[in-house]
This record gives sequence, structure tokens and C-alpha cells, in this order.
Amino acid sequence: MAPKASFLEEVGIVKTSRRQAESLQLLTAILKKQALPPRDTERFLELSRLNKVVLRATSVLDVSSKIVEESNASAEEAMRLYEFVSKSLESEGISFAVIKSFDSLPDIGHDLDFLVPSSTDFRRARSMLIDKFKARVEGLTFCDRVVGKFSCFLPGFRHDFELYPTVSQMGEQHLDTRQVMTDRRLEVVNGRKVWLTSDIDRVVIRVVHAMFRHNFLKLSDILDFITLMRNCSDSDIIQAVDRAGIGDAFLFFLSTIDRFLDACNYDYPRIATLTQGAEKRFGRDRLGLLRRDRLVLPYRIPTLALLIIFLLKSGREASRGRLKSALLCLFAPPLLIMDFGANALTGHRLW
Repeated sequence: MAPKASFLEEVGIVKTSRRQAESLQLLTAILKKQALPPRDTERFLELSRLNKVVLRATSVLDVSSKIVEESNASAEEAMRLYEFVSKSLESEGISFAVIKSFDSLPDIGHDLDFLVPSSTDFRRARSMLIDKFKARVEGLTFCDRVVGKFSCFLPGFRHDFELYPTVSQMGEQHLDTRQVMTDRRLEVVNGRKVWLTSDIDRVVIRVVHAMFRHNFLKLSDILDFITLMRNCSDSDIIQAVDRAGIGDAFLFFLSTIDRFLDACNYDYPRIATLTQGAEKRFGRDRLGLLRRDRLVLPYRIPTLALLIIFLLKSGREASRGRLKSALLCLFAPPLLIMDFGANALTGHRLW
């Protein structure tokens, strides 16, 4: 039996060769639909949970029907929570769009994220959740309080529900949320009508959350990105990334995915062509020397790389005259490190 991963391994600070081998083995198995050794089921099941791919891993893992049933029941509860809240918001004329939550189907994470950029609608939605539905308000990190996020649990549901006024770490600008809402569309997801952002916005939001908010990539980010960009041309993606001012972060995101796919001997040429197009638009990759660490999932972005990404983003914002956004990018890295340390010490969820 393999030794249990330490806390530092779990949160991605210490990247061991053993953890790398397990990460690549799980990713390879899912990509190539290859069964994993039955004796290692528990280890890979826990790694799948950390990486939001439990249901996608069941075809390669010898898991009990109970695990599948529990995961399906959790996903169904998330859909019921969406239906309950969305109908309530719509009845009040509050506009919203789901971000990230349904990008990993059949897997759904621990929460539902709604984007509500209108400050008036945001206040009304928050008041409704607290006063009408008696939601239990959750504590937030300093960065989440700065950006104005709201998190709560509704009675009868185990998934937490979150409202976002924007898509950023501390309020720095990435997307024009008014345009995001204009471009949103109503689609059927698991039998329910769901307000989703456009395909191109889903791609950009995935990159922003991984690089500027979460500061790590899960296995689900790799699989979902491949799926999400199928409906978008390379030129559309690059133009959207340019508008967001995240060219350097995007190149790091692409190169990290490419490293994992290459290590798994999985051929996906579009990553290379997209990278070439991005480098032509944004210039050479400035973070190449920082991509020599072990490929451990979830993959925590090296601290120095994170610092440089925010500094480069700040420069791009300043050149566009978005001075407030540029300043927020400068303040973000030290506060992110403080938030991470505080969460680790208090036992708050890090993923």
C-alpha cells in the first residue's frame, strides 16, 4: 500500500515524484480510457475527488456502485439547487449567468457560481437569499471580501451557493461583464434550462479562474478546456484573451496543459497551433524557465510565476489606461499568499 499523501502534498506545495506518477497515471487513463490497477482504487479515487473528475474516472476505476450513486445524487442536488435559486431570481427580474459550475459535466463541484454584475441585482439577490430563504452566510477570505463575493448554504442543500459581481481576484478587470450578460444564452443542461455564458466567455473565464483566482490547475481544467474550445476558433480565443489582457497567463496555461499531455504521450495538435497563434499576438513566452517543476495534480502555479503573471497583467492594464485594475494587480500576489496561509492554518477548503 502506498503511503498517505502529506498535507503539503495535498495542497501542491511539495511536488513529489510519487504524486507526479499518480497524477500522470490518472490523466493518461482518462484520456486514453485505460483501466487503472484495482489495488490502487482508493488512492486514485481520492485524487479524482481533488481534481473534480470522479464520475469521469469511474470508467477507468473499479469503484463500487455506491460511489457512483452518491456522485450522481450530488450532481442531481446541484441541479435542483440551480433550479430553485434561478426560478426565484428570475421571478424578481434579476439577471444572472452560471460560471464554471456546469463546465465539468457529468462532474459538478461543491458549489454553484452565479455571476450577477449589476450592483442593484446583486444586493437584491443577496437580501432574498438571507431574508427569504434563511441562507447561512459563509465566511470569506480577504480577497473574496474585496471583490465582493457572497457565499452561503441554503436549508436542505449541501452544495454552497455563491454570487460573483465580477470575474477576478480583487476586482481587476478581465471581462466586460455587461457584454458577458448580453451574450449569455439559455441552454438545456441535464434536462434543465440554464443560463450559461457564451462559449468564448466560458473559455476565458476558465483561464482567469485558474490563473488569477484559484492559482492552480485541476485535471478537470485540462479536460474541460479541451472540450470548451471545440466550439471556438483559435482566432476568436486569441482575440478574447487579448481583450481580457491575459496573454502571458494564457501562454502559461497552455504550456502547462501541453506539458501534461506530452508527459502522457497524448497527441492533441491544437494546443501547439493555439500556442503559436498566441505567441504571435502576445510575444514570446516570458515564463518558460519556471516550468520545470513536477507535474502534480492539482497543479499549483509556482509563486514566482504567479507574481510575474500579475505584474505583466498590471503593465498591460496600465498601458490601456485602466489604472485601478493595474494597481489591484500589484496588490494581489502578497494577499493571495496571505489568504492561502490563513486557509491552510484554519482548515478552510483550499481547492
